Amino acid sequence: WKDGVRVLQDIESEGYSPNAFHYSAAISKCAKARESQWRAALTLLKRMENQGVLPNEVVLLAAINACARAGRYVKAVQLLRAMETRYGLEAGVKTYNAAISACE
Repeated sequence: WKDGVRVLQDIESEGYSPNAFHYSAAISKCAKARESQWRAALTLLKRMENQGVLPNEVVLLAAINACARAGRYVKAVQLLRAMETRYGLEAGVKTYNAAISACE
């Protein structure tokens, strides 16, 4: 997961701005870490927003997966709700399944 964060830093150090695709990849790395790095995933999501990059469903799915793998069902459901209320996005089947799996 640290490699994903490093890539974001490298992109910025080269004078470029990471986009939703870059953040999605880094957040996915956090979700897939041996021990889910859900806090790091949420930090990246916040950083993304602070830089003016709006998350899409793929980004939020990755963050929900990170929370689900760590058993953080409250955070996962909050992100699912925020998709519609905060970001105006419609959750797909994969996103709902990820949120539901967090509740197991």
